Formats: sequence, C-alpha cells, structure tokens
Amino acid sequence: MPRGVKRKTRTLLGDFSSKLGSETLNVRIYRDRQAFVCERELVERDGTSFTMVLPFRKTEAARTLLTSDPYYPRVRGEVWRLLGQLEKVQREHHGKPVS
Repeated sequence: MPRGVKRKTRTLLGDFSSKLGSETLNVRIYRDRQAFVCERELVERDGTSFTMVLPFRKTEAARTLLTSDPYYPRVRGEVWRLLGQLEKVQREHHGKPVS
C-alpha cells in the first residue's frame, strides 16, 4: 500500500458565536500554512446559512471584513477579542512576520 501524502489541516485560532434575534453569527479564524482564513457564517432561524470565506495574510484584511459587518456594533467586543488573539499568534510565530 503506497504511503499517502500527509496534508496539514488548518488550525483554529479563535472563534465566537452570537445569537442576534432569530439569527446566529459565527466567526472563526484559522491558520492555514503561511496564511490565515476568516469565516463569517450567518445562520437563519430555518437553518439556512450563508458563509463568507476570506483568506488573508495581513491582519488588516480581517479587521476590515469584521468591522464592516452590519452586526459589528452588537458584537464589537467579541470581534476585538478575536483580532487580539490573531495578533498574539502572529507575534509568537517565532518572530516571522505573517501579517
């Protein structure tokens, strides 16, 4: 049996979920190799979900996406906590600039 190529899975760096009336907003940030991925998922009451996926290298791209969200005023604290976690991971990445 041939050896399979080992694929690195993405690593969850942080996330939050917030109930907003009849909808739920889920935001997750992953590390994927030398870049990051931000997922914004809105789940409606009937279970329908809409997901935006933003691959990025610079933190500013994720900050722009999340602060321009229509629900940002209601989830501001969670957004800044998540962005803080992202910046911490970048600082701890052995001094290698990932932002």
